[in-house]
Amino acid sequence: MATAYFIYPRQPITRYKRPSDNVNLTPQDLMPGKLETYLIDAIRNKPLKKFFKGKQGRKVLSKALPEDVIAVTVRAGDHKIMVDPRDLVGRSVLLHGSWGRDGTNRVVEYLTRIGKLRGHGVALNLGANIGCQALYLKLTDQFDKVIAVEAAPQNFEFLRTNIHLNDWAAEITPIHAAVYTEDGTIELHLKEDDVSGGHSLLNLPGNTRSVNVTALTVGSIARRENINFEDIEFVWMDIEGFDFDILQDINRTFGSRLPVFFEFSPRFIGEEKAREFITYLRENYTSILDFKGPGADPSQVTDFETLAKTPQQDLLVFSD
Repeated sequence: MATAYFIYPRQPITRYKRPSDNVNLTPQDLMPGKLETYLIDAIRNKPLKKFFKGKQGRKVLSKALPEDVIAVTVRAGDHKIMVDPRDLVGRSVLLHGSWGRDGTNRVVEYLTRIGKLRGHGVALNLGANIGCQALYLKLTDQFDKVIAVEAAPQNFEFLRTNIHLNDWAAEITPIHAAVYTEDGTIELHLKEDDVSGGHSLLNLPGNTRSVNVTALTVGSIARRENINFEDIEFVWMDIEGFDFDILQDINRTFGSRLPVFFEFSPRFIGEEKAREFITYLRENYTSILDFKGPGADPSQVTDFETLAKTPQQDLLVFSD
């Protein structure tokens, strides 16, 4: 048990007077209140602050927040980010300080090392959610501009807020739209319980309601922002099961040399469609890479039978 030591001055404190008798107060006269304050700080406040700075404490804090607290802002070292503390992404930021930042950095560092990135191009972040990957892509200093496209209304408000929190409006452009194979309006199915990243153009299990949103092709997104197609150097895509359709449109629009990182998700599209997707990848891309192994470099996918049956696998594809 910790021991507290108190040292008192021998002389009375002459600046404090009792109005009634004009007698000097001694330190002992002042101790009860000061001791109480010290004990509260030492026994309750400091241990609690230390606890809540840790992972377990932050976990408890995120679950104990009142229902009317719908967002918190986290200072995550080199940036600030506002999150929903009850959401999967928000909890990860609160507990770990990021949502997949190491993975983002690993992909960008690899592409830089093999000469795919020149350090001054444009990155497309399709399905940007609340902006985590858009912020991380900007922070790699490998892109002059990041275009962050998000369809879900609440996610987009977080995305826009997080851009302005960091004063990065010049570097990151938010677009409120769904990425699709043609321009127009499309139904977006929302999954609002616990997972802000679960919204999809597909009507997946767990969806709670749907809204109509603007739909844009990747070509329309680039033209809208006056971006030359050849300046687009990387696509980070997370669009919950619609990746096959959009990857085909990316290939038609920009060509197969453009690196695209995406979720290959047989759990959403089924094994038959997954095999069709794999055939397309093998016919159109010379590099089909995954980053699940250790080390800085990814590995070339060779076991396509296993890939067709995996629930989900992040892949990076491009041609030489």
